[in-house]
Amino acid sequence: MRRAAATADSPDAGEPHAIAAHLQGWCRACLHLAALAFLACAFVQTAGRARHDPWDLAFVVAAYASLAALFVVLRRAERLTPESPADARRWLQRAAWTLSTVLSCLFAYRVARIMPAAMAVAVWAMTASVVVGGLYFLVLNDGDRGSEEDCHVADDGKLVFQKIPREEMV
Repeated sequence: MRRAAATADSPDAGEPHAIAAHLQGWCRACLHLAALAFLACAFVQTAGRARHDPWDLAFVVAAYASLAALFVVLRRAERLTPESPADARRWLQRAAWTLSTVLSCLFAYRVARIMPAAMAVAVWAMTASVVVGGLYFLVLNDGDRGSEEDCHVADDGKLVFQKIPREEMV
């Protein structure tokens, strides 16, 4: 099998990873489309089964709408760069927490409906712990990396953590 050598005027000359990066982007787009198609098929099938009960249909529509919105928010968060404004990052974190809370509560409600009372309490307790943990880490936590004594000033003037030597770690 013979390979054509890259010439100086070919698009990938000087960029050995250009083809790999293009292929990776194409594969990622195909995976996103496949996931979207799977969700659409699952939604149509589930909505078809639930069409006779308005509460079940409302649950299906709310769950899939929340899941689709969460995917949109996560996709926007993936596209953020380190230079992106902190306000945009915080807004996306809060939106992700809100949508994941809605989904958690929707599913906890459906599961708790078919459980005995004690198990329903356990389901709601676990859901509450996830919601409160997410609230702290994604909404209330303002991004502080620790106190001033844990950090030192690097060459660029920003605070950075001091690395603890392996011998001092517990």
